[in-house]
Amino acid sequence: MTESSGTGTDVEALLGEEIIALAASAFTVVFTGVGLGREQARNLLDRELYGRFGKPRGNDAYHAYQAVILQIVLVWERAGIAARAAASGWLVLLPDGARLLNATDAARELRKLLGAVE
Repeated sequence: MTESSGTGTDVEALLGEEIIALAASAFTVVFTGVGLGREQARNLLDRELYGRFGKPRGNDAYHAYQAVILQIVLVWERAGIAARAAASGWLVLLPDGARLLNATDAARELRKLLGAVE
């Protein structure tokens, strides 16, 4: 994993990603090896995006990353693959999420769960 300066280019690259594909690929990284109903730290999602797009530097970049991270979590919740634990704020792997981890094409399966037509 390389760490860059979190420049505007990094933020632009992050914001240019198709959100469903990004959510699917990040989901498989964050939840692989996590048991059904088990909690996973949300900051692992942060680290995954930092590894791909560089760690944000400055308030604007940080807030842009946080907005994308929240959007990804909302996609996961809408699809019923993971949810935020009310008390801890950690993420919990749900049954459809456990099945998604075994999918050949996670983005396609996530779109199906969301009811999106390809």
